[in-house]
Amino acid sequence: MNEELEKAYEADKERKQVRTDELQAARDYVGVLLDEAEGKNALLEDKEQEARELVERLKKKEGEIDDLIRVAESEKKKNRLATFWMCFALIELLAIGVVTVLLIIHSGSLTDRSERVPEANVGSTQDPGTTTDPVVTEEVLTRKYTEDLTEKINTLNSADIAPFTASVGTFDGLEYLVFSNKDIKVAYKNEYYIDESDYKKAVMIDNGTQRYTISTVYDLTGDPKNLIPKMTMLDDRQMLFFAEYNSIDNIPSVMRFVDCSDFRSYICDDFQEIIRALTVVEETEELSVYEDAPIVYSLTTDKGVYKYAVSEGDYNDIAYNQNTIPEIDTEFVMDVLEDGISWKTNVKLNDGLYLGGLSGGLKLNGERIEIASAKFGAFVPANQEDPELGGYIRPVSQIPEEYLTVFGNAGERYFVSRNRDIPECTYDWARLNTDDPNNWYYTDENGQKISYRGIDVSKYQASINWKKVADAGVEYAIIRMGFRGMNEGTLEKDQYFDANMKGAIENGIKVGVYFFSQAVNEKEAIQEAEFVLNAIKGYKVEYPVIFDTERVTTYNARANELNMETRTALCRTFCGKIAEAGYKPMIYANTKYMIMGIDLTKLKDIDKWFAVYSSSITYPYDFQMLQYSDSGSIPGVPGKVDLDISFVDYSASDN
Repeated sequence: MNEELEKAYEADKERKQVRTDELQAARDYVGVLLDEAEGKNALLEDKEQEARELVERLKKKEGEIDDLIRVAESEKKKNRLATFWMCFALIELLAIGVVTVLLIIHSGSLTDRSERVPEANVGSTQDPGTTTDPVVTEEVLTRKYTEDLTEKINTLNSADIAPFTASVGTFDGLEYLVFSNKDIKVAYKNEYYIDESDYKKAVMIDNGTQRYTISTVYDLTGDPKNLIPKMTMLDDRQMLFFAEYNSIDNIPSVMRFVDCSDFRSYICDDFQEIIRALTVVEETEELSVYEDAPIVYSLTTDKGVYKYAVSEGDYNDIAYNQNTIPEIDTEFVMDVLEDGISWKTNVKLNDGLYLGGLSGGLKLNGERIEIASAKFGAFVPANQEDPELGGYIRPVSQIPEEYLTVFGNAGERYFVSRNRDIPECTYDWARLNTDDPNNWYYTDENGQKISYRGIDVSKYQASINWKKVADAGVEYAIIRMGFRGMNEGTLEKDQYFDANMKGAIENGIKVGVYFFSQAVNEKEAIQEAEFVLNAIKGYKVEYPVIFDTERVTTYNARANELNMETRTALCRTFCGKIAEAGYKPMIYANTKYMIMGIDLTKLKDIDKWFAVYSSSITYPYDFQMLQYSDSGSIPGVPGKVDLDISFVDYSASDN
C-alpha cells in the first residue's frame, strides 16, 4: 500500500473511532435518563403535556434536518462528514424523544421500559459504514467499469490461460478481476469510490505474504484475454510485466516490471525513444548508381552504415505523407516469454519501401531496463556486394518469408531471401555426432556411422607422418595442389603437394585435391584447370578435384572485386574442364560465398564442399562435404589441421 493510501486509511480509522466514541456517549446519556426515570415515576404524569410539546418540536426539527440533507444531496454530498453529523443529530434527538414517549406511555412498568429502550438503541449504534438508515443506503458510493465481470470470468476459464485461473474477488469491500497462479494473485480493480481522485484504476499484486498496488492503464470493457498477466525472467528474477500503450502506437509507451518476491518495481518510460534511436535514417546529397533511383538515404546503426537508393516518386511520397523516418511502429511485436522478452519490427521509409528488420531483447542493468542484443539486417538480393552496385541497396516492396543471415565485407548484416530453386539440404543434424571435437560423424536411423572422416592439408602443415594419420582413423585427405598469386597471378604448386600425395596414398588414405583460384576471367580458369590436371597425372585421385573461390579478407587480392555472374562463370569453366578429364569436380566456399559469391541456381549439377565451424548448422542448401574445424588435432600432423566429413563415398565406383 503506498503512502497516500496509508494516510487515507489511518484518517478513516480516526473518523470511525470518533464516531464510535460519540455513539457510546449517546448510549450513556440515554442510560442516565433511564436511571432518573426510575426515581421519578411520580413526576411522569406532570410532565406528560411537556413531553407532547417536546415531540412536536422534534417533528419540526426533523423537517429542518430533512431540508438540510436535501441541500447536501444537491451538492453531491461533497462534505460527507457534515452529512454524517446531521444524521447523527437526528438519530440522537429521535432517540431522546422516543425514550421520553415510551416513559410516558409505559410509566407503570420498569421491565417494559427496559425491553423497549434498547430496541431504540440498536439503530443508533450501527457502524456508519453498514448503516441501514434510509438516508445512507440511498447514497451511491461506488461504480463499476463493467457489470458483466462474471461473464468475462467464464470466457477466460473456458480458454487456455495457464498457468493462471480467473475469478471475481473482493478486497477492502471493492470488486476485482483476479488472476491466480500458485501464490501470486494479480487483481484488476473493477469497482471504485466515486469521489476517489487517485487509484480509480489499480492493479493489486499479492504474493501470499504481502500486497502491492500500482496505478496503471487497462480496459475491463474489452477482451479480458488482454489482461492475462505476463510473467517472465529478467536478470534471473521472476517478474510480472505490465505495458501501457498510446492509442496509435504498437511500441509500449511505459513498461513496468514488478519483482514477484519483494515487489521491487522497475519502470521504463522512454522505450519508444530508445527503439527509434537504434536506427537513424537521413537523406544524403550523393547520387546512387541507379538512374531510376538516384536519391540516397543512409541508415546508421552502431554496427555500420547502409545506403538506400529510392526513386524520385518514392521520395515525393515520403515528403507528402510526412512520415516519421524511419517508420518502425506499425509492425512492432513484443513477445513476453517465460525465460525472457524479445521484440522485433520492420524498418521502412514508407509502405512498400522496406529497409530491413530490427530485433532484440530486454535486460535489467541496475535500476534500468535496457535493450539487449539489438540487431539490424538489411533486406538485400544475393548479389548485393557486386562491385558495380556501389553498395547501394534498393528497398524491397515485400518482406521475404524466409531469409538467410549473411555478413557483408564491412560487417553489415544482410537478410537474403531463401531461394527455393536451389536443392535443399536433407541431412538430419540430430544424427550428427559431435562428442569428439576431432572426429565428428554422421549416422543412419539405427545409429550406424555412414560418413567418412577426412582432413585437408597444405604447406602450412609441413611434413606429415601419414602412417600415424592413417592409424588415427582418417579415411581421406584433400591436398592442396597449388594456387594462383594474388598480385601477379602466377600459377604456383604447393611445395608439399607431391610428398603429401605419395604419403597419403601409400598409407591407404584416399585423396582428392583443391586449387586456390585467383582467376579473373574464363581464360585464366582454364589455365588453372589444366595446371591441376597436369599435376595429378600418375596419382590415383578418388575424391573430388575442387575449385576454391573466395574473397581474401586480409589482402586486396586480384579476384576480390569479381561480381557474382563472373565468379559463377569461372566455377563452371574450371569444373567443366575437370569433368571432361574424368574426375569429380567440386566447389569450396563458406556460407557467405555459397550465398552471395556464386549463383547456386546455375551450379546445381556440381557438388559442394561447405565450410562452417559450428555444430549449429543452419545453411539450407545441399552439399556433400563439410569442413567443420580449422583447428583440429590429428596424430602425425604438426600443429592444427582442418577437419572434414564426407557424406558420400567418392571412392565407390558409381561416384
